[in-house]
Amino acid sequence: MSGTLVELYTRLEEKLGKETAKLLVEAIEELTEEKRNHLKFELKEELLKEVATKEDIKLVLEKMQTLEERIDKKIGTLEERIDKKIGTLEVRIDKKIEILEERVDKKIEQLRTEIQSAKGELLKWLIVLFVGQATFIVGLVFTLVKLLK
Repeated sequence: MSGTLVELYTRLEEKLGKETAKLLVEAIEELTEEKRNHLKFELKEELLKEVATKEDIKLVLEKMQTLEERIDKKIGTLEERIDKKIGTLEVRIDKKIEILEERVDKKIEQLRTEIQSAKGELLKWLIVLFVGQATFIVGLVFTLVKLLK
């Protein structure tokens, strides 16, 4: 018994007798212990409401894993869609490049044709000028020869 219970027992013994005092102190001690245990239990219950249990943590981890799996699936789906879009764009770009290459080839052919035509025209005019100049020089030489005679 603790200090205060011993004092209580001593006083009760004087008034009620040894047996009755003992019974009363034991009853008080029992009630006190019961009350203490009851308060401990209530406190424990209150704390358990506030603190996460292993089960709570397990549930949260399971939910997180489920969310992670869903996110991974979504990312996979998005990657597939992006890959398809990129493939489609590559095909379209390749077609555009082919069309541009064809146009460039046609333009180059046209330029070659025009250059060939211009070459022919220049050659024709060079021959005409050459014949004209040669005729002029021959005429000039004949005139000089006549004048000098």
